[in-house]
Amino acid sequence: MADQLALGFADRHAGQEANLAAAVAVNRNYRAAAEAALAALVREGRPFTAEDVRNAVPDSVEPHSPNVLPSVLGTWAARRLIVPCGEYRSRRRSRRASRNRVWIACPSPVMDRST
Repeated sequence: MADQLALGFADRHAGQEANLAAAVAVNRNYRAAAEAALAALVREGRPFTAEDVRNAVPDSVEPHSPNVLPSVLGTWAARRLIVPCGEYRSRRRSRRASRNRVWIACPSPVMDRST
């Protein structure tokens, strides 16, 4: 019998991938803008939130769905490019003070130079 948590994660990742695929359809460049903003924040090496990414995306670029940014963050986290380092309560009314993560770039593994 399959582990329910594993099945849940698989479903979530499939949904994220479907959402991100739709985000690159014709005239939909929010994903690219969000990933560019996220990459810049990761390079800075300091903690950041989804709001920081959202604020770095130009106002003229609109997502096709409110789930594009969470999907981008989830994909980067699954690839271990970012890791959670805290939590905060959202101030955006649409989020209703939900719990959100604070992220930081995943530290690079230290290479063993003794071999």
